[in-house]
Amino acid sequence: MIALEITMWDLTLMGIAYLYVVIIISIGELLRKKLNYSISFTRKLIHLFAGFSAYIIPFQDNPWSATIVAITFVILLYFSSPNSPIKVLSRWFETMADREDELSAGHIMGPVYYSISITVLVALFTFILPVEYSFTAAAGLTAMYLGDGLGTTIGLRYGKHKYRAPTGGTRSLEGSLAVFVGSFVGAMIAIVVFGMIGFSIVTINDAIVLSLIAAIVATIVEAISPSLYDNFTVPLITTLAVYISAMYLGIIV
Repeated sequence: MIALEITMWDLTLMGIAYLYVVIIISIGELLRKKLNYSISFTRKLIHLFAGFSAYIIPFQDNPWSATIVAITFVILLYFSSPNSPIKVLSRWFETMADREDELSAGHIMGPVYYSISITVLVALFTFILPVEYSFTAAAGLTAMYLGDGLGTTIGLRYGKHKYRAPTGGTRSLEGSLAVFVGSFVGAMIAIVVFGMIGFSIVTINDAIVLSLIAAIVATIVEAISPSLYDNFTVPLITTLAVYISAMYLGIIV
């Protein structure tokens, strides 16, 4: 178990992560209220960018700090509701809620699952697996941030070739293509930051191969997952696929 010995540098990184997420949510709130953007648009803005707060991991002294940040947002998001006595939290609900979340007992469950997936994977590579291998989790998470985020946005706006998912939902080929492209780009960003800059155990050729695997898996999982739960299934299953692939390539043991 890693001791809870958070340094001033860790506290600084935690402060940056908190501030970054608050800024992203505030931008969404501004666009929604002042420029009349829809909740769907501002929600996707938050989906695309808020999770990058976990990118403090390669630069921290103690991985506890990223786990604490992630847990904080799980708690805050779960207790965000229209009836929250804390005005900031009730505004978060207004900015991020959509119909599917409003059906979940007044909680914004989509973003809650988003935060839970971050917390689970950050904690997994903090307390159980070597933090040097966290590039696999970063690839899975960023595939969710960018792939799933772009897939919904592109699919709703440009999706003309529809198909039925096994779970009963509707997807489009255009949306699934956007998931693939976004997941590949996201995984590459993650592996470069975590695996090549942060810990320097991944080559560029391996990064390309792993990013392709992440994109393929994320696209398939997103296509067959219920829409409310893809924030959970996409990063977890994609991370597992990238981890196993990295083992097969001999990057990790």
